[in-house]
Amino acid sequence: MPFLFRLRSFLVTAVIALALVSGPSDVLGQENDKVVARVGDEEITALQVEDAWSQNDAASQIRMLQQLYDTRRRVLDVVIGERLIERDAASRMLTRDQLLEQELPSRTLPVTDAEVELIYGRNKDRFGGRSLEQMRPELRTMLEEQRPLQALHAFMSELRVAADDVVVLLEPPRQNIATLADDPVRGPADAPIEIVEFSDFDCPYCKRAADTIDQLLDQYEDRIRIVYKDYPLPSHPNAFKAAEAANCANEQGLFWEFHDTLFANQGSLDVASLKIFASDVGMNATAFASCLDGGRYAQHVERDLEIGRGYGVSSTPTLFINGRPIFGAMPLDTFDKIIQEELTAVARQ
Repeated sequence: MPFLFRLRSFLVTAVIALALVSGPSDVLGQENDKVVARVGDEEITALQVEDAWSQNDAASQIRMLQQLYDTRRRVLDVVIGERLIERDAASRMLTRDQLLEQELPSRTLPVTDAEVELIYGRNKDRFGGRSLEQMRPELRTMLEEQRPLQALHAFMSELRVAADDVVVLLEPPRQNIATLADDPVRGPADAPIEIVEFSDFDCPYCKRAADTIDQLLDQYEDRIRIVYKDYPLPSHPNAFKAAEAANCANEQGLFWEFHDTLFANQGSLDVASLKIFASDVGMNATAFASCLDGGRYAQHVERDLEIGRGYGVSSTPTLFINGRPIFGAMPLDTFDKIIQEELTAVARQ
């Protein structure tokens, strides 16, 4: 059948891609003492290249390493899925193609008008002024061609959930994030999951990330420890002073109450409003004003900015789950998947 041929082609491409990103020409995978260049009698090692990259452009390094891992992981998941399909086929005394002919049709969902209209609406500017009715046949064909692969991935996912003997050992990139005694924290010190968050009180995406973290704390309770670090962006003129104010709140033991209040009042983070919010959460107003007006924690905020840049932080929110980076306000499922992987890894130790 034609769609089975396409699926096989896809899987072959995936295996080739895995080899390409894992092969001996991958400099990132070389031993640290591997000599990668010489200048006269002086040798340059892979470790020296990595150190120079980290010192000069940590942001691009961390993102590229994460992209490389994400590519490997996607391909690995496909390869695992294919092995599970082969095993299931053998257990039923079927060939792989016979199994897929049985299982994929029920998972190949029909294309709806609503899906076509959604794709058109999201990409309207790319269609050169063509109307929905003009684009409808082309968009429907495109979606229908994607259905067999979507059905295959759905079947693979079902087999993966049912399997109790799949262990992923591919190690993700991590940063060993240093946490300091005066960092605001929530959760026990011995929690198996530590999330270090670089955030900006005037950043709407950081507000979304904060809401996601609240959900995670409800879901995982004492298995998570949250560490907050300041990363006010220069594009947000009130963010730096708000960060100072939050540290003044931390001095009075009311950081998280103040944290929640600031995120609930984005757009009103001028100094006068910060002082009102401090009183609202029960702080000593005089002590807070003295702390804020005197710039007591300005150097602390600058320190967090420097720490973040050293780890490749260049935007907010940037979070690290046990050192694994997440860039931006990703959905809850993204966090949940990484946390589950980390808990599984801890259980294996």
